[in-house]
Amino acid sequence: MIWHLVRFDFGTVDETVRRELEADLAALATIDEVAWLRVGRDVEDPSITGLMTAFADPEALDTYRVHPDHIPVVERIRALGIPVVRLDLHTDDDPEQLP
Repeated sequence: MIWHLVRFDFGTVDETVRRELEADLAALATIDEVAWLRVGRDVEDPSITGLMTAFADPEALDTYRVHPDHIPVVERIRALGIPVVRLDLHTDDDPEQLP
């Protein structure tokens, strides 16, 4: 399984824009290749939002990255100059065991 973790620093945008972006991120759960997705705010740093997604394999992640629903979200975040840190982890988790 591939865990795709992304950290967004939304400190430069207002709350309305942040909520819109978080909703856009959550909507990515509808992409077929996404096995699991969660969006949440950091407990200690109020400007940080995290995205956690799971994919069955690297090919599913590659398909997600170029998916037509994913691209506009990425482009909007880039256009707003939001700092992003990404981490992709390969684990032996069973996709069938996800909640």
